[in-house]
This record gives sequence, C-alpha cells and structure tokens, in this order.
Amino acid sequence: MNKVFLIFLSSLLLISINIKAQATTSIGTPIDGIIDGTKLSYNVFTEFSMLEVEFYKNGEGELRNKNISTYILGLSTTLPLSKNFDIRGSVGMTEGFRYNFATADLALKLSENFSLHYGIGTYFINDDRWVTLGLDGNEPSDIDFGMNFGINLQLTNSLGITMKYNLIEEKEEGVGSMSIGGLSFGVTIK
Repeated sequence: MNKVFLIFLSSLLLISINIKAQATTSIGTPIDGIIDGTKLSYNVFTEFSMLEVEFYKNGEGELRNKNISTYILGLSTTLPLSKNFDIRGSVGMTEGFRYNFATADLALKLSENFSLHYGIGTYFINDDRWVTLGLDGNEPSDIDFGMNFGINLQLTNSLGITMKYNLIEEKEEGVGSMSIGGLSFGVTIK
C-alpha cells in the first residue's frame, strides 16, 4: 500500500512540473522547431453528404446502386506547420448511411481564408445495408481506408464553409465490387 501511495505522490509531483520547460532555453527563450500546443485550434463541423453507394442486398444477389443522403457531425483540430501548410485531424459520425471515421488532412493555404486539403482516414461502416464478404476465405471487415479532398473557406474568425469529395471504398472495374463515394457540403464553427 505504501508503494502505491509513493508512486501516486511521485506521479503527481512530476505532473505538476512545468512540461513546457523543454521548449525553452535556460534563459526562457523559445526553441524553434518544437510543436507549440497553443497554436492548435479546435472546430465543430456539420456536413450534408450525397453518397453513391453500391452494395449487395444482404450480401448476396445483384449489385444495387443507391444515392443516399447522409448527415455528418464531427470534431476537428488544426495544427499550423508553416505559413502555407496545416495538418488537420477529424473524428465524426454520420446518420443516413451510418459510419464513424477518423481522418488526417494536409491543407495548403492559398490565402488567409481559403485552403485546399487532401486527407486519408479510417472508416468504420456500421450501416445495415453494408454487408461485406471475406475474400479468399478471409474474415470480412467493416473497416475501410479512404481518402477525401476539397476546399475550405473561412467566412469569419469563427465560421467557415467546406466542400469535399469523400472516396471511402473505391469501385474496382471489371469486378462486381461494393463502393462508397460522394460530395459533401458543410459548416465549420470554431
């Protein structure tokens, strides 16, 4: 019991020490090149997405093609890398065609308020219409890796709009494969 208390007290002491001390010199001037957490910005975003989804009903039969409207709600964070580049990370969930996602984007700032971005991410698809089949006897998976690219326009300091194309599961030509992709339009609030 004394060891647990001693470890707890030592941990508390170490946590209370200024963790930013490593980012400064001995006289307190900042060291360049170390990521500064104070530059991070956090956003809430909502999007309306028009997905084209190709799937097999109950995992069998003919391939069906449906246009499905999806509503997206998420959180994102932006870390400025340089004057022209940012890294963005996002997590979110959807309703309509249900999936959860985590993405990372690289943004190229063309001006103070306008940027292009390209990203990749992991998508966990939990919609009842999406029934996967394993290939070559392997277990099926509802997790896909996809990409997105688009534009962002910051209207005010706290409000922005975005348009992007999401390619969650690419269509394989010549093979009857399921696919998910489509445009989304949204609002970002800082």
